[in-house]
Amino acid sequence: MQWDKQAWCSVREWQLANMNNMNVDKNMSAVLTVTTSLTRFLERRFGMPLTVQLHEQFLDKATAAEATLLGCACSAPALRRQVSLLHRGSVMFDAESVLPLEGLPKSLMEELQAGKRPLANLLLDQGLSLSRSDLSVVQVESGVCAERWARRSVLRSASGTQALVVEVFHSEFWSRLQRLTGQK
Repeated sequence: MQWDKQAWCSVREWQLANMNNMNVDKNMSAVLTVTTSLTRFLERRFGMPLTVQLHEQFLDKATAAEATLLGCACSAPALRRQVSLLHRGSVMFDAESVLPLEGLPKSLMEELQAGKRPLANLLLDQGLSLSRSDLSVVQVESGVCAERWARRSVLRSASGTQALVVEVFHSEFWSRLQRLTGQK
């Protein structure tokens, strides 16, 4: 899916638009707007530890839209990583990350190549302070299944390492959250 073709809405605008909408679940709002490590948030708040299933990881070039968000040159060399995050063997959401290679620490590159851990956790565990900017959400419709929520953000570390991350949540994810919190 071409993520730059989606009608992304900034989280601030989305929250204002949904402030009085009772259809937006508080857990959905918390997940879509969290600015720290999503996987750590899910584990701490919901008791949902996630494992990584690496699908693809390859050297690529940043698209024009990606370069704009990342503040790098268009067609800059980048590592593209596509994973699924699983809870108890079921896919909860898929994620695609784009990391410009310039300034990427060798130790982080080795961890990424191993493909076993979530990106934000890797950055934090390497001692890199982390911030998330340009957080936006969209509801996407796929030909295979019903609409899904997705979020896009840029992870930035104080050392200059950055990554554009798109996460697409499966309907099973929201059902699992409800079961974990005892909601119907």
